[in-house]
Amino acid sequence: MAQFDEIFNDIKNSNDFEENARLLQYLGNVLKNNINKIPTSERESIQNFALGEMQRLIDVIPNTKNYREKDKMFSYEDSVLMVFTLLGNPDSLSEEQIGILQKLIDTVSKERVLENAIDEMFKLPKIEKADVDKVLTIVKPLKDDYQRGMLFQGLHANNGKIKNMSSDAKAAMAEYTASELERLLNSGADLNDDAVSIIEFSADVCKYFINDRILDLLEKAMTIDKNQIRYFVLETLLENKREVSAQIIKEIASDLSYALLVKGVLYKNGKSNLFPKEYDTPEYLAKSDLVRWLCYPTELDQQPDEIEFLGKSTVKKEDYFIFKYKSDSDNLSDDLKNVWLIGWSGSDGGTFSDFDKLSDYEKKTPEKTVKYITKKLLK
Repeated sequence: MAQFDEIFNDIKNSNDFEENARLLQYLGNVLKNNINKIPTSERESIQNFALGEMQRLIDVIPNTKNYREKDKMFSYEDSVLMVFTLLGNPDSLSEEQIGILQKLIDTVSKERVLENAIDEMFKLPKIEKADVDKVLTIVKPLKDDYQRGMLFQGLHANNGKIKNMSSDAKAAMAEYTASELERLLNSGADLNDDAVSIIEFSADVCKYFINDRILDLLEKAMTIDKNQIRYFVLETLLENKREVSAQIIKEIASDLSYALLVKGVLYKNGKSNLFPKEYDTPEYLAKSDLVRWLCYPTELDQQPDEIEFLGKSTVKKEDYFIFKYKSDSDNLSDDLKNVWLIGWSGSDGGTFSDFDKLSDYEKKTPEKTVKYITKKLLK
């Protein structure tokens, strides 16, 4: 375990549970690949570390007021349990160890009352109004918008099962969704991240139980200058034959994170003519595809700070648009921050970047650089 001591100590001394979870996920992957090489003594040491972190979570979770922070702890709990079970032999656990393990599971379950209720509802083969009301009875008194938003995230995660709801059940969910949209849209204050998330997810899932009141409220939501909301509102409005102004569509399409998605939803709804001509180029749409990919949490988790087109190449009849970009993302190591990196988007969906430095492939001319990148990275 010696090679992990520094990381374990950093984790034990850190209250950044989101980062702790990432570190443990990394360690878990290393342990999986070397499981047979770990001596018994080191297995016990790692298990004791995990048990200590379990006890820490048991102590801090109930006293944390902010549900967003609790949710980060729940993710860390998953990582801790993963490491613990990876190395452990269930038959060799002491009563004390079993007690800690069970107490942690009970502690998290007690806190995640809304998520548990949603999971139980979607296990039912037929969901009636009474089942929806049971969930709404839990969510309505909640004051923390992050926690309230778990309802719509749960609906999104289980959208394939919404069809199991009766018409009365869907009507009850529609009524609550409309009331949430109305509450937030009429608040008269700048929307915080939690409120934005509620509107974003509700605009996406309400298509499964839509009504005119919701559609009217979604039209009002289009005035919010946040494209993570407006894209899903656009999709739902178009699918329900509501009109959206060309100006708003242009504004969303000007955002590289959403341009390609906007073109796709317009095409799907027979409105391709509304996509702005100035953005309807292979290069711009390829750039949008790459930016969207880089925004994933496993990649940069944000838009690049700069991105420029390097050139185009063709490999096995697929066109690749190659770009250079810079970012200060925390997902990058220090040597990769704010330097030109390479990424590309293929006409058949081959979008990728392995954070390769442009300087490692740069030649005397842009044309030779693109040719060398193609030879080394795309073939």
